[in-house]
Amino acid sequence: MLENEFPPSLNIEDIKIKISEISQKPLDLHPQEFENVHSDLNRVLSGIDGL
Repeated sequence: MLENEFPPSLNIEDIKIKISEISQKPLDLHPQEFENVHSDLNRVLSGIDGL
């Protein structure tokens, strides 16, 4: 999957799950995981009218 593509069904609930799973991953992966979440949030929120 290309970086600028995301699953069409990606929503806020999916992102909340991703956030909760970060603590289960090795600490050195946390920064990249939070960057991924930030990117996902930007894409999902940009799909909302007026944002």
